[in-house]
Amino acid sequence: MGTMTTSSTLRVPYEASNFDEVSMQQSLIFADSLKDLKNLRTQLYSAAEYFELSYTNDDQNQIVVETLKDYTIKALVNTVDHLGSITYKVNDLLDEKVDEASGTELRVSSIEQ
Repeated sequence: MGTMTTSSTLRVPYEASNFDEVSMQQSLIFADSLKDLKNLRTQLYSAAEYFELSYTNDDQNQIVVETLKDYTIKALVNTVDHLGSITYKVNDLLDEKVDEASGTELRVSSIEQ
């Protein structure tokens, strides 16, 4: 059984030159985060199958149960961390869009005057 891993790596953000690049960059980061979350789901199902087989085929059920508890705790912490990261990214994106809309509204208001 392997350890839980994620597919995204730390990226050094580059300065996007226009709105389309910024939007694309945000979309890619968000898509990577969702992909990582789906990967966690797959890993959890694989772990569940592994522990189910181990429990039915192993004489040392207590060790299997303790290992399962440890793995489950780590998996839950990792999942909550990913959910927090995605939530932060969505909130950040929404804040940017609200600021953008406010700026546009202000410009339209000043043009009307």
